[in-house]
Amino acid sequence: MNHEVRRSRTAFFIVGVFVPIVIIAITAAIAFAWLPELPDPIATHWGSDGADGYGPRWMAVALPLGVGGGLIALMGVMGAFGHRMPQSSTKPPVASWGPVSRFLGAMSLGLALMIAVMSLSTAGIQRGLAEASLAPDIGGWTLVSVGLLIVGSVAGWFLQPRSPERPVATGAPVTAMTLAPAQRAAWFGTAAMARGGRMTLLVLLLILFATTAFTVAGGGPSGWVLVALSIVMIVLIGSTLVFRVRVNGTGLRVRSLLGWPDTRIAAADIVNVEVVEINPMAEFGGWGWRIGVDGRRGVVLRTGEALQVTDSRGKVFVVTVDGARDAASVLEAVRERANHDDPHPDRSRP
Repeated sequence: MNHEVRRSRTAFFIVGVFVPIVIIAITAAIAFAWLPELPDPIATHWGSDGADGYGPRWMAVALPLGVGGGLIALMGVMGAFGHRMPQSSTKPPVASWGPVSRFLGAMSLGLALMIAVMSLSTAGIQRGLAEASLAPDIGGWTLVSVGLLIVGSVAGWFLQPRSPERPVATGAPVTAMTLAPAQRAAWFGTAAMARGGRMTLLVLLLILFATTAFTVAGGGPSGWVLVALSIVMIVLIGSTLVFRVRVNGTGLRVRSLLGWPDTRIAAADIVNVEVVEINPMAEFGGWGWRIGVDGRRGVVLRTGEALQVTDSRGKVFVVTVDGARDAASVLEAVRERANHDDPHPDRSRP
């Protein structure tokens, strides 16, 4: 680990883990000291007509500890170790650091501030009340907490040093498969998300489901918004777990098991075929159908070898799949044949 990476990691743990933990701990301690002054039950949810959801008094302490501590832990693990999660069993972990980790550290600080203000404001306005139903509206405090989320995240970003520059990855040379004039070739493979990515998505879904259940139980229209969001997230995640990869005379096709996303690149439109090493967290900010920090797009489901294709418009598409080198060899042969059959292809077509 070089000096720049060590410096970035240290700043991440201070800004994105240590300081947020201190903020949440202080919040919980203040809420604990206020417990004797709070009604039982306390108001935990507000609608258009005021308080409309309630819970036991101890939730004033449990909520910031559970929600805040859980989010800090999740972002800390993803930021610190996400770029090293296995991946292909034949490839070693890639040790790197990128702007995604810096972003997660910044978000952790902003979320800690937001949760602290929301927790203390909702508890503070109920101190001394005989009944929680008498609690005033919290609309103003909600705006303050959202503002602190933004300000805290921006401050957290600039409190960390710029992420170390990653060397530009150079693709491995690809040798086209030798084909006789009458021969045809095809290659089929499956791109599946790595276990680390599946576990991370599962944790995120569980947090979303728990938040949704709690909000729906408390009443109010916002719970049903979270229900709709949960359904959308299930569909989106389900559509990015497994992809079928096909290389044949028509070019490259990468299609989700659910039918979408479905990417096709015609053989005549391909200008370069490479095999590269991909790190999802450091280069693309996660797993799934992604757009990278350098403008590349593609299906990034694990760390390791990937087929990388550049089309006639200069757009780069990548797909992480076992056997990427074999796929590249077939695709290069297909590309050469397409260019030989049509030496002056129309490069302006999409």
